[in-house]
Amino acid sequence: MSLRYEVVTDAARFEQASDAWNDLWRRCDGYVFQSHAWLNSWLIATGDQPDFRPLVVLAWDEHMLVGALPCAVQRRSGLRLLQWAAQRFSDYCDCLVDPTYPDAVMVTLWKTLMQYGSYDLINLQQIRPGARCRPYFESLAQGHGPLQHSDRQERCMRIDNQWASGQAFFRSLNKKGRNNHTRGKRLLTELGGEVALQVVEPDEPLEEALNTALQWKLAWLRSADPTSPLLGRDYPLFKTLLTTACRTTPIKLFLLTCNGRMVAASFNFVYNQRMEAYFTAYDAAFERASPGTILIVDYAQWAFDRELRHVDFLRGEEPFKFRLSNAETVISGFDGTCTLMGRIAASGHRWLRQWRASRNHATTEVAEVEVAE
Repeated sequence: MSLRYEVVTDAARFEQASDAWNDLWRRCDGYVFQSHAWLNSWLIATGDQPDFRPLVVLAWDEHMLVGALPCAVQRRSGLRLLQWAAQRFSDYCDCLVDPTYPDAVMVTLWKTLMQYGSYDLINLQQIRPGARCRPYFESLAQGHGPLQHSDRQERCMRIDNQWASGQAFFRSLNKKGRNNHTRGKRLLTELGGEVALQVVEPDEPLEEALNTALQWKLAWLRSADPTSPLLGRDYPLFKTLLTTACRTTPIKLFLLTCNGRMVAASFNFVYNQRMEAYFTAYDAAFERASPGTILIVDYAQWAFDRELRHVDFLRGEEPFKFRLSNAETVISGFDGTCTLMGRIAASGHRWLRQWRASRNHATTEVAEVEVAE
């Protein structure tokens, strides 16, 4: 078998590969975060920003795309950082390799990437246990290569479908959960009028609802997480990414309304018999009724009425996820250094992290002594 490998470094060439990429993505049963539409939306969002450069390796068998390793290089503090393309905004990152082709394709994709350029640091995160790239990365981490296991792990909670209908799912909730849902809807009716679930399809206008939901999210972050990057440099990129993705990816917008007024919104990917809840926000004026949680339970019922395999809440450990979920996936990643500058930077980062940990430990000990006294 003789394959041709190509390195893509510009958005125009990436766009040209869309049809072949989509065919490969469908053959791999890939996640939306490896779809051409999602990655192209990210490239559009980054635009001409000098800090980002796409670096995508393709494997061709004549005119058929059989492998793709979607990465990017970000310059940060003068260092060249190799990451997945759209890594910051993607929950599951991976390569694509046609399942009928051998593991050697993944090996050559990686070696081509390493030979193409020099990177100070490697930071590849959000990798599922069953990811196509994981066995090879694990083997590299066991040797003396540039990769090692990252210390960071995240939990992705989900509801695996075990019910014949959405109503059966609702009845499986504990008594408190069912009562809170009913009480919340009653409060919403008193505050705003008749409560309804509305599903907006991808071919309908979404931008106005998106802008409103983003403003709700920003208002919540200012209070709950004032250091969030979304309140700073990430916001313009995130907004452009979502605006573009709403037109090109399998997004459905789920709205909770009172007399037609939007009080909560969730942008969810629905495809291949699964749902991934990507972005949810609510109007703080209705917070007493917990409209966000009401919407989550309602769209879960909608999903299971249509026999979807699961509702995945993706990254984050918000309390509602533990109350509703019956399964989880722990994702992690791999780090590495490739140059002297990278090794110096990594050593400095480890020292700073250890110093902060020791300082926090010392502060805790002092507080415990003061309490004891």
